[in-house]
Amino acid sequence: MGPPRRAPPRKGTSSNTNNKEGKQKQQKKQTPTTSRRANHQEGERQQQRRLGNEKEEEKIDLSITIPISLQQLLLNIFKAGLLRSSYDAGQENGREEKEEELDMKTLIQTIKSHLYNRDFDSAFTDANEELLRAYALRWSASRALGYAGIFRGVVGSGILEFKKKREVDDEGMSGGEVVVKRRRRRRDGHVLCIGGGAGAEIVALACVWRDLMDEEERGNAVGEMTLTKEDPGRSLQVEVSSIPNISITAVDIADWSSVVNRLSSTIRSSDIPGSKAHPAPLLPPQDDSHRGSLFSISFQKSDILTLSDAELRSILHKDNNSNTILVTLMFTLNELFSVSMAKTTAFLLRITDLLEPGTVLLVVDSPGSYSTVTLGKSKSSTTKPESESSSEPDKPQQRNYPMKFLLDHTLLSVAAGKWDKVLSQDSRWFRRDAAKLRYAVGEGAGLEDMRFQIHVYKRLET
Repeated sequence: MGPPRRAPPRKGTSSNTNNKEGKQKQQKKQTPTTSRRANHQEGERQQQRRLGNEKEEEKIDLSITIPISLQQLLLNIFKAGLLRSSYDAGQENGREEKEEELDMKTLIQTIKSHLYNRDFDSAFTDANEELLRAYALRWSASRALGYAGIFRGVVGSGILEFKKKREVDDEGMSGGEVVVKRRRRRRDGHVLCIGGGAGAEIVALACVWRDLMDEEERGNAVGEMTLTKEDPGRSLQVEVSSIPNISITAVDIADWSSVVNRLSSTIRSSDIPGSKAHPAPLLPPQDDSHRGSLFSISFQKSDILTLSDAELRSILHKDNNSNTILVTLMFTLNELFSVSMAKTTAFLLRITDLLEPGTVLLVVDSPGSYSTVTLGKSKSSTTKPESESSSEPDKPQQRNYPMKFLLDHTLLSVAAGKWDKVLSQDSRWFRRDAAKLRYAVGEGAGLEDMRFQIHVYKRLET
């Protein structure tokens, strides 16, 4: 096709000039409108994403916590399970034995010295049982108080997607006024706690499940009273949602098996000091036919960064009865990045591929500059001759990367479209009620408040 035909130019003007002016006028008319429309649409999309995140953040109420009497029972479990030289099951048969307690002052000084020198092998990997127990008594108990509130907010939000099953349980009410046939919707879920060997996550989750059980019992009692008054002498079928069964796997590079076993036993012991509102045991014993399997705990000693895909898959999918609904990295991710940024990034991408849609990733760590990863070498202060320095290639300078940036970059950019960022707060405090809580486990092992950053992601359908 040839060039387009043009009308003869008017006197005193050129056709090129007229064409340019016409196009410019047309562009001036169209461009602002198109640009405004595109900006408006993008603004609407951003607003929808913002509103969606705000709704999710509103769901996860981080201000919630468990009752003080339940917090005290949590502390009593750490003390009873870890302070003495051994937890003797004979105590449950009425035999009280005087046992030697840990020398907390000396042990904590040793741990602090190792941590100050960044000798993590001596502090954890190569540490003996006494040192690990002392660490859990000193640091895990305080963190468990803070974790309990976080877990309560996450569980209470309804964001966790348990695997649903159904079972029927017939119950006759006292007095024979009403016979209630309850159709219970049983739900199962698996939680993977990476770096959770020190026990804080385990005991905190156990306290949350106790709180849920108490809440369910109160609700059932109110419901039964209502049915008795309104429907005397009738047989009713009620569908209720029971407390989910949960299995926890704690994975850690150090051998925390003794600490985990002690805490697991103490959680189910009725000999722990409790209160009228929250008596021991924290959770029903294993032989309880109705609720003994409600909460199960296992520990695996592994370096999470060096596991093969098959090994990682076996941890994430423990059995066919439950799917992994929650993966936690509590004060762990920054350390993993410090060990190897490449391996940690690869690990996050691997679990992205292995986790099912709906799985929640919970990351809690120290805030701000406490959670940064340093790469490269610092610039040398020594000056070299010009001829020597010009012949050598420039060495990479030291750079600091915030953990949050590395996490977002991996999950939201490299693995784009696979995760939704549900909640993110850069700095938050958990403050204990120091006036009401008692925790006497030795010198230098008092309770502390917890400042943290928190980020919650949910695996999307892809």
